[in-house]
Amino acid sequence: MITRGRYIVIEGNDGTGKSTQVRLLQTYFHEQGRSVVTIEEPGGGSAPTTPAARYLRAVIKNGRLQRDPEINLALFSAARRELWQHSIAPALERDAVVLAARNYLSTLAYQGYGEGLDLDHIRKTTALFTDARYMAPDHIVVLTMNDDAERKRRLAERSSSVRLDAFESRADDFQYSVNNGYAALARDMVLPVVECIAPDHRKTPAEIQAEILRIIS
Repeated sequence: MITRGRYIVIEGNDGTGKSTQVRLLQTYFHEQGRSVVTIEEPGGGSAPTTPAARYLRAVIKNGRLQRDPEINLALFSAARRELWQHSIAPALERDAVVLAARNYLSTLAYQGYGEGLDLDHIRKTTALFTDARYMAPDHIVVLTMNDDAERKRRLAERSSSVRLDAFESRADDFQYSVNNGYAALARDMVLPVVECIAPDHRKTPAEIQAEILRIIS
């Protein structure tokens, strides 16, 4: 197993600001003099990727292509193998910091809790396609948003400029199942959680970043 580098994953449902936090962390680690690679699963980010990974990402994101949960698991697993072999593992080998928006935890939440696949089946399948280091990042931080109206507002704002993908556009009951899944996974895996909405205000990206840095430092 690769022991060099740092592999940090920011997780959470759509609209929680994962990509924003990855960008802020990228700036932070660059200022510390570290080499940084960013990943946006499936198949995106700053790291060199492959035509296969880009193609798989396009298929996965396409909401007009109907498929069952097992096909989704197969597509994500194939994309993760490409990412691991060609982007994440080489970056860790050269002692870089890998910052990822999503990891296999997303498939546990979306295909497990959202679409009903067995969680152990998802874990075993992912392990076959990746590596022990992929399965156990140095840090996984889960972003939550216990304000459904705010989450919908953010997705509506995004949909004004880009088409929502196959999972962002799913019905409310699916989104609730995914949210509940993230809460259960964080509890069962003892993962740190950062809530994006304070009791009296919406946290700024800088406030959320400060909480994440306290966790990973």
